[in-house]
Amino acid sequence: MMRTLLILLTLSGCGGGVIQRAGELPPPPPGVGFVQITCEPTDAELFVDDRYAGLLSGYAQGVVRLPEGRRRLKLVRKGFYAWYGEVVAGPQATTLTTHLVPEP
Repeated sequence: MMRTLLILLTLSGCGGGVIQRAGELPPPPPGVGFVQITCEPTDAELFVDDRYAGLLSGYAQGVVRLPEGRRRLKLVRKGFYAWYGEVVAGPQATTLTTHLVPEP
């Protein structure tokens, strides 16, 4: 009897949730978009609309939550040329892949 109870408690402790395929981003909440940024080097600093947003390596799998709309991005790292770009954050996740070019 004790063994059965332990199994039931273990199963009920797993909780419920949404099942999705691995590798997919969940849909963002209303008014928010997800952008997945892959950059070499991975420890580049991220700026969104000219505001510091942290090290890119600090975001799990490079996924950044942004308010919906067109956003200006800048990636910076000492010893490399800065990268500038624009992205539209919306209900569909956007993927961005880039490489910073070393300075001579």
